[in-house]
Amino acid sequence: MIDYTTITSCGECCIGCAKMRADVKNNNQIETILGSWNLNHPQICEQFQEGSDRLIFKIKTDSQDFILKGIPRGVPEAAIESNVRAHLFLGNENGMAPKLYPTKTGAYYVSNQSHWLYLMEFIAGRKMEETPDDEYRIGQAVKKLHNLQGYDVKSPFKQSKSRFYDWFRKRSFVKEFDAILDTLPDFAALDQCFVHTDIGPHNTILGENGEVMFIDLDDAGIGSRYLDLGWPFIMQFVDFNHDTEEMHYRFDLAQSFLRGYYAEEKISREEYDLLFQGAGQMHISYMQVYGPDAVDSLWKILLFGMEQKEPLWEMVQGSGSPRF
Repeated sequence: MIDYTTITSCGECCIGCAKMRADVKNNNQIETILGSWNLNHPQICEQFQEGSDRLIFKIKTDSQDFILKGIPRGVPEAAIESNVRAHLFLGNENGMAPKLYPTKTGAYYVSNQSHWLYLMEFIAGRKMEETPDDEYRIGQAVKKLHNLQGYDVKSPFKQSKSRFYDWFRKRSFVKEFDAILDTLPDFAALDQCFVHTDIGPHNTILGENGEVMFIDLDDAGIGSRYLDLGWPFIMQFVDFNHDTEEMHYRFDLAQSFLRGYYAEEKISREEYDLLFQGAGQMHISYMQVYGPDAVDSLWKILLFGMEQKEPLWEMVQGSGSPRF
């Protein structure tokens, strides 16, 4: 994901241009790759996430700024094709993500020995924040995203819960964990729509015109609305202190997100239950990502997040707002 918090307009001369990595200067690899597109005097302004296996550069030209993104060749080409199609649909066709630009041959990505690379629009604006106002805007944008029509490529993100039963066999909480899995529905059999799969301020930009733009579309495509909608309700709205392991729930953010998404529509109890089941499965899907030392903390976060379901429902029902 691109960290837009460190990106500023280049102006006359981007400071980052003078900080180009030595290996890029020596090998001219990026300059050569940029030759695949029709660009007016491209300059490499900055490289982001230098410790990552992904390449992310801001490119300045005489006419506009771009982002050149490279994904390791270890990722199957089919995944890149899916990513590109999602960008073309959400960005080029619907204006809700950065546009992609075709190469001189008309292709939307190229490759070298190490990466798949594509050129996309640089979005001027700011990274969205964990505030009630921004969560409301994100909720509105997610509703619009879920209502988009005309896309038929499935998200690479797996909806099935079956793989989770093989996890944590030696953990003390395995019986409780399996019991939670047993309560989860088959999300593939429920409402399917265009989804992002990692919704939050970290993957949204508020453009200069006030539009919400989605970035990091790696797993975007047709998938479960309830998994997509549920993602932030545990993964984001549980505030966890890693030093003290104290937790509290951001009810203000959760309510703002719901208001943005549902507007004047009344959320039913059935819908709400599915949302929180989606939240549980999305959190579980990340419980191995951060390594074995993080599992116990993530288990505690899961339990705490699930405990907030009824208090949040009472707030939603008692808000007195016609939206709920």
